[in-house]
Amino acid sequence: MPVQTCSTCAYWQSIRDDDGLCRRRAPAAASRAEEVAHWPQTHGYQGCGEGKPASSEKLATCGSCAFWRRYNGGMHPMNRADMPNSWWGRAGLCVKRAPEPSTEPGPRGFWRATANADSCGEGVPAATPVTETVPAP
Repeated sequence: MPVQTCSTCAYWQSIRDDDGLCRRRAPAAASRAEEVAHWPQTHGYQGCGEGKPASSEKLATCGSCAFWRRYNGGMHPMNRADMPNSWWGRAGLCVKRAPEPSTEPGPRGFWRATANADSCGEGVPAATPVTETVPAP
């Protein structure tokens, strides 16, 4: 049975008062490089049909997820966009979702960056702790 409100949901992370982040879904792939995943904000009194009671589920952190890839030494993008240098040092890529088809020919797919302490409702704990890293681009 779905939960009645976001504030009682396993996928909701409170950020202040009655505001929080819905972490139900893993970030989608992007069409531009160096994009950061941002989860949507909701009010605690809102709710949806996909929630689960907070006591029923523990979310895997990105750093422990089978779908997360971390570069040796962190990421060093040219366009830092909306995150500071220190954040990029702890960042990796969520590869849970494949890039979507496009109406334009020859699109390139990129995966969104998340921090090792982030989490979502589609994460899967790795069989062993994630220590493997991929070479820097």
